Amino acid sequence: MEFTPLQKTSFLALRIMSSLIFIMAGLNHLFKTAGAAARLESAAMGGLATWIASAETLVILSGVGLLLGGLMLLMGYKTKLAALLLITILVPITLTIQIGNPEGAGPLFKNIAILGVLTFFAVNGAVYYGLDQKLKGSFAPMQARSAVLVASFGLMFLLGACTTTNSIAQTTTKQTTAATAKQKYAVLISQPDHLKAAVNTAETITKENKYDSEAFVIMACGKSVQAFVKGGEMAQVFEAGKKAGVTYRVCGMSLKKFDINPNTLMDGVEVVPNGLTHMFDLKLQGFTTVEL
Repeated sequence: MEFTPLQKTSFLALRIMSSLIFIMAGLNHLFKTAGAAARLESAAMGGLATWIASAETLVILSGVGLLLGGLMLLMGYKTKLAALLLITILVPITLTIQIGNPEGAGPLFKNIAILGVLTFFAVNGAVYYGLDQKLKGSFAPMQARSAVLVASFGLMFLLGACTTTNSIAQTTTKQTTAATAKQKYAVLISQPDHLKAAVNTAETITKENKYDSEAFVIMACGKSVQAFVKGGEMAQVFEAGKKAGVTYRVCGMSLKKFDINPNTLMDGVEVVPNGLTHMFDLKLQGFTTVEL
């Protein structure tokens, strides 16, 4: 079957557009490793992966694979192999992260659609306008290999430079923050009666003036969200915490589990989608985190 120039161009557009997804995902895994690792550790099926290696190690390895596979797909070089590599990475990500995702089935079926695109390239290759076609035609094999090697070394140098610069910037920022800011605290509670202990701790630290205003967060997950319903037994304790500068946050998934309407919560309570991942975020922001 002979394709028109427009049809040939559409194959190229599909390959380029889909490759960008993996290139950006790979860069995100390499330069925002902590956030991706936190999502993996808090995922409902995350244990299927983390028994093999630590979440950080898995995120970095997948980032390298996604970036390499995405670039190969973009250039149309070893396209079938690149598509198979990306499928091998994307399937475990889909099984561990997207199944049971509290955000709904949208991300799951997005990954399924991407797997369909990868299956197309795994079967058909670059089709048109790829380096695979050039290797069969005008470029000599040795020249093509040299070009790929130069591009690979250039990419490795660029990633190394970016990583080093990013590490230096993060270290400098952390040192500056540590020198100028007071300590910040976040306490994760899972039972209603834990609220009293957390508030007492906040009041004690307030008297000693060890932290800035609104830098003490009480994060409620599990059954503890029941303590924040209006008219409950913990109303006085709740108000005492507000006077001590406590910021109250509750887990949205826990509210759904215990069938609590967010509108019935006491004034001043913030709802976050996932309390556990929010604790990871707070730790990245320099909070000292404690779980009761």
